[in-house]
Amino acid sequence: MAQLDETTRRQHGVVTRQQALQGGISADVLHRRVRTGRWQRLMPGIYATFSDRPPPAAARWAAILYSGPGAMLCHRSAAEEAGLAEPGPGAVHVLIPERRRVRPASGVVVHRSRHAKARRHPHRRPPQTRLEETVLDLASASADAEEALHWITTACARRLTTPDRIAHALQRRTRLARRREVTAVLANAAGHTSALPRWPTVSADLR
Repeated sequence: MAQLDETTRRQHGVVTRQQALQGGISADVLHRRVRTGRWQRLMPGIYATFSDRPPPAAARWAAILYSGPGAMLCHRSAAEEAGLAEPGPGAVHVLIPERRRVRPASGVVVHRSRHAKARRHPHRRPPQTRLEETVLDLASASADAEEALHWITTACARRLTTPDRIAHALQRRTRLARRREVTAVLANAAGHTSALPRWPTVSADLR
């Protein structure tokens, strides 16, 4: 049970059916815990080991576990996890490798890319896109240049990344919606970085 306890702690109280069974919970006990309300089924094969409404961090873990191998948070969900955006209502956005498929589930938006593996942050948990990739996803999906500028300047002001890092990530993308506008916004941000307010430095191993 110690293994299950550690998994539960690491995943904000969310586990897969397989993790529960491997951790020493029998199928009958699992069913009884759900039936009595001690646990709750969040989506097929994914359980919360508590009865309260899942907080955002638990919902993000549930979406990752449901989406399977190679899945990672992206777009606003990755931004919330990295401290770039405040947690808010809405679906969890997940990126998976292009050749994989995930059965649709309520509250989960799935994106696919053949470059998913390269865009994944090497250390952060839950799995998520690198900060620069997250910024590009948000900027390209922005309603206008002002919103795109917001994501870029906020990320740089909080010292989560730099315009140069974002520009390098942009160069690696062959396709990106609003590429011209994002390039212009990056150039503008680079020219004003020195005027940005300074937030606490983020450790290099979290970038």
